[in-house]
Amino acid sequence: MQRLISVNPQVATGRTKELLDTVQQAFGMIPNTARVMANSPAVLDSFLAFSTAMGGAGIGTKLHNQLKLTTSETNSCSYCTSILSAVAPSAGLTADDILAGRTGNSEDRRTKAALAFASDVLESRGKVSNQQLTAVRDHGFGDSEIVEIVASVVLGCFTNFLNNVADTDLDIPKAEPVEACATSTCGTEACSAH
Repeated sequence: MQRLISVNPQVATGRTKELLDTVQQAFGMIPNTARVMANSPAVLDSFLAFSTAMGGAGIGTKLHNQLKLTTSETNSCSYCTSILSAVAPSAGLTADDILAGRTGNSEDRRTKAALAFASDVLESRGKVSNQQLTAVRDHGFGDSEIVEIVASVVLGCFTNFLNNVADTDLDIPKAEPVEACATSTCGTEACSAH
């Protein structure tokens, strides 16, 4: 059972209503996680600004979403994994891309290096070794991209932690366990939701 209140958009007023209206316009719905964030207009406003800004990141939308999937899996956030998997195709991710993000393992060496670095950042709470930093640089990531990888992880952690604290009720189909998606018979729909 959800442990924090979801703000009802029908009764929201002031800045909270404005922000929820913005979410509605952007997504065609108001995900339950945004309703939880709406308990504090400052938090929802900050999240929307951060998310919007990261849409212009040089690492690209696809890798940004894969990094958030890696983060969500690491942090055991069922809500975030489910919503990221559900919207992934609209962000240009295939079933293989979703699986790569969720497992932190990609056939593409550059993507694999970024996902491994994200895992290193999570595991060390940012105190990565010089070797780990060199490894991601060796795959063509400069300082601006490294900053964006860290930012993707941090944005993922924020939503993961909030949804884990709230035990946010799913308002989207639950993502299949990653083991079920690792089979060759798993398609985008089966991998993203059941």
